[in-house]
Parts: sequence; C-alpha cells; structure tokens
Amino acid sequence: MAALTVTVSTTKLNDANAQPTYPTLRRHARYWLDDGSLVVRAQNDIYKVHRTLLDRHSKVLATLGPSTEGPDESKKTVDGLVVMHIPDELEVRSEDFEALLEHIYHDAPVNNSASFPKVASVLRASSKEQLDFPAIHTLARARLEEMFPSGPQASFSSEHAEEALTLAVNHDIPSIRKALYYSIATHSHDHDADAASADASAPRRPPLSPELSARCDALLEKLISHFTPILFTVATANHMSCTDVLAEKWMPLVIQPALDDNGLCRPLETLERIIAIDWAAEGLCEDCVRDKREEWRGEQRDVWERMDEWLR
Repeated sequence: MAALTVTVSTTKLNDANAQPTYPTLRRHARYWLDDGSLVVRAQNDIYKVHRTLLDRHSKVLATLGPSTEGPDESKKTVDGLVVMHIPDELEVRSEDFEALLEHIYHDAPVNNSASFPKVASVLRASSKEQLDFPAIHTLARARLEEMFPSGPQASFSSEHAEEALTLAVNHDIPSIRKALYYSIATHSHDHDADAASADASAPRRPPLSPELSARCDALLEKLISHFTPILFTVATANHMSCTDVLAEKWMPLVIQPALDDNGLCRPLETLERIIAIDWAAEGLCEDCVRDKREEWRGEQRDVWERMDEWLR
C-alpha cells in the first residue's frame, strides 16, 4: 500500500523538546478508486470510495465529519478530498470495514459460501452500534445462523465458537446461543489442550469475556450435576431378562467409555453414543430397544430444555 503520513501528535506535555510523532495512514490497495468521491479513514487505513453508494446504505457514513488530526488544514485532504474519520468510539476495525466494502462492491459478497471471518466482520461493521447498514446486517445475521445449529446437535464443535458466541450475545441472536454455550462449556478442556500444544505462530482462538467464561463454567457445573446420576444409575427395562442385560453391560459399554473420554461433561454426546449401541446384539428384545432409545432421546431433550433455565 502507498503510505500517507498525517500528523497526530503523541508528544508528552512535560517534554518540551520532544518532537511529535504521527501515525502513518495507509492507502488501501484495492479500495483506493480513481473515480472515488469520498476518503474514509478506519483506524490507520484510508479508503477512496464512492460517496453515493455508501450514503445510500448508511446514515452513519452519510453524517461523518472530517478528521481533526493534523497540524494544519492541508493535512486533512487527500487527492483534494477531505478525509472523513470513522470515530474511534465506534470501534470499527479496518479489516471489518474492508470486508463490508467487499460485500458492497460485490467482490466478496456475504452468501452461502462466505467464510465465518468474513461474515463476522460484516456483521460487526454493519451493526447499528457501528456503521448501521440494516439490510446488510440482516443478511450477515442470517448467514451466521446458518453456520451453527439451533437444536440439540450432539458432537458439535467449531474453531470459531468463542467468537460466534460473542457475536450472538452482542447482536442478540438467540437461535444459536444455546448450542454455542454448550459447545464451549463442554469442550473447554479441549481448547486448553490445543492452546498448550499449538504452534506458537498459529492464530489463537479469541478469548471470551470474563462474563461469558463464567457463564460457560456455571453451565458445565449444571450439566455434570444433572447427568451424573443418570450416567451412574443402571438403566432398567420392561422385561427382567432385558434389565439383566443392561445391568451386565452398563459398566463396560456405557460408564467406562464415558470416563475414558470426559463423557460425563458431555451429556448429549454420551446419550447419543448409548443410543447408537447395538442393544439387540447385546441381548435386548426389540420392544425394549425401541423404548430405551426413546427414553434416552427424551433425556437429550430434557438437557436441552433445562439449559434455558441454567443460562438465565
């Protein structure tokens, strides 16, 4: 990117001899358009784009004021255009603004093939708390909802779960919040192990806020407390012979595997594994297999419904 130096003094008040230092604004490599009519600054990047296109979508951008940084008026214009500065208090990241422009200019639109980082960037930048592009925000929100389950899906995990939960909470997307809370709460030890063994140069998962971390920890405690008696109580059947089979097989087929892979912390997955066991081959009659599987499905639904109360 070509660089443009603007003057934003960082001189200390008690150091009269110090020379002020100024950040370097970078002209964006793609969105510095020759026929652009608006120069927008997001963090330390500047973009030359079409005013009418952005103003049509966003009242916030339509009312932007010029940058107030610089020692004189000449530093406030670039290519004869006044630099309009997105206020720092809106917390618009430069990479998010770039993703928003990619959607607006149809270079990388938010569609069914859009990646999570792309959708997350557009969702943030288009929100009413930032640049307020209502139609684009609705589209990004819908795409995010498609990426994560809204029901009790066992074995769901995602490398983007923490960031997705933060987005779901900040932007009030209840349809995917519960699955994300469950995934993070029940796989937190996996994340710790990944962090310990990961390449130092690899990107780190974004941390949760202390409040969200505490809610996930509290949820895990509730899940374990609820599921412990279910796991360690041998199931019974309608027929004595089938009950005897369950009593014989419960430890090797149910309890021990759960102890081996933290199944106590993951009731949905553990119940799914119990359901998947070929109980007929182990000696249960057809009626008891059907009844027990429906009972275990009911246990999954019960866990999912109780989470509404546990997450309040």
